[in-house]
Amino acid sequence: MSIATSVLARPRRGRLYIVIGAVLAVLAFATAAGIASLPLIQGNTTGTKVVVASHDIKARTVIQASDLTISSISQPPPQAFAAVKDVAGKGSRVDIPAGMPVTANLIAPSGDLLSTSDVAYLPIPKGWIAVTVPTSEQVGVGGYVQVGDRITILATINTSSFGQNPGRAVVLTVFRDVDVLRVGPASSSTTSGIVTSSLTVLMTACDSEYLFWLLNNASMKYELESYTDYQSVPTGPDSKCPNVSKASGVGPKDVDTRWGFTTH
Repeated sequence: MSIATSVLARPRRGRLYIVIGAVLAVLAFATAAGIASLPLIQGNTTGTKVVVASHDIKARTVIQASDLTISSISQPPPQAFAAVKDVAGKGSRVDIPAGMPVTANLIAPSGDLLSTSDVAYLPIPKGWIAVTVPTSEQVGVGGYVQVGDRITILATINTSSFGQNPGRAVVLTVFRDVDVLRVGPASSSTTSGIVTSSLTVLMTACDSEYLFWLLNNASMKYELESYTDYQSVPTGPDSKCPNVSKASGVGPKDVDTRWGFTTH
């Protein structure tokens, strides 16, 4: 090989080494980027698996298994479900958007909300009772209260009812998170979107005595709670009043002791 040929070959080999080096650098960068992204990918699959809506679910409908899916959530909400079978067949109390975890306060037994053939049946847990209270447009939030909703009950009373002289009008919240079992009288439908004259609610026998005393002696109004504030539906007796025999009667002194109308 001549000296001229050797001199020409060296630059070509140098360029080849540069190209190979560049390719290797690109491959190394891509590999490093791929490894760095692995924790991010894995992060999408970690968390607690809970039942979520696979698409928008309308209120007052029976939820099918096809309406649900399992998704991993880093911070699942309280009362979430881990199995589709625990939710399928229940009724939706409210609209449930796609991807939203289905929690116990968003659903109810389908017969509770949706059946048109069980008007004589009320879902009353052991140790509890159903009572009917009067309502109207002004008292009952304009007719927006429906089956499965929760209401807060306020009482306005003059303290002269408790022997205070001179008396004065006092307004107090007396019951919270009262579950509405039925709206209006028994009919072919268990839901209502119109103003009615009565609400049938769930409470203990002990609380019912206080409620009826207030209905007879005070002016009552209801507030409609946000579904996000609902507490879980009772499934067994209340430890403070486990059965109807625990109700032993109430009078003005009992009512004032419980809520302190005369001290406000």
